[in-house]
Amino acid sequence: MSREARYRAIARELGRRIESGELPPGERLPTEDALAERFGVHRLTARQAMVELRRAGLVETRHGLGSFVRRVQRRIEVSIDPVTRRHRRVDLEGLATVFAGGEEILGRALVEHPAGARHLRVAGEEVYEITTLLRSEGSPCVLSRYRLPPEYADLVCDPDLGVLGSLEAGGISYRYTWHAISADLADLADQSALALDAGAAVLVREGLVMHGDEPLCHVERRCRADLISFVTRYDRPGD
Repeated sequence: MSREARYRAIARELGRRIESGELPPGERLPTEDALAERFGVHRLTARQAMVELRRAGLVETRHGLGSFVRRVQRRIEVSIDPVTRRHRRVDLEGLATVFAGGEEILGRALVEHPAGARHLRVAGEEVYEITTLLRSEGSPCVLSRYRLPPEYADLVCDPDLGVLGSLEAGGISYRYTWHAISADLADLADQSALALDAGAAVLVREGLVMHGDEPLCHVERRCRADLISFVTRYDRPGD
């Protein structure tokens, strides 16, 4: 049997075990040397089989740790009423289930952020920034930065409600005025908080929240592109 056919056969066998659940998400796979010995092939053949599995999106390699069965990407769907521009409550409850444990606050400080200051129409370049982390099934998924006018520096955040929910609980209503979605490569903060390798893909979801006619919060969410995708529906509650 040719070397090309052999590595494809190995990839198919491992792929079958992954898709059947025999090798569950997060499972660490044998090393290339161990695979080569198990299948009676050269190490380069085992390496090519792993390349095929990564191309198929079934396996991810973590620098210094090895190769692991990739977790299934979560499809996050939210519906926004086009009149009120508010998320539907049922969607927020669903998100709370997906991201059990609430928003873990990683930091909060007054920082210089010219772009955020422009969005918020504040004097100077200083904004109050709250950084949080969402996890799903134990894996870090979403790194969020909420940028508010400096006068919100004393805001008390309830992890179960999140930053925006805490604002609302304090009597501050809000609505989204725009969203933007783009792609980026993981920076040092992403690599640390989201357990990503350098150069990994990050989904960036950015938006501006208003309180009445005044900008309230510039939100930037940086998500693991291998674990999270977003669908936003603009409809009326009950549609």
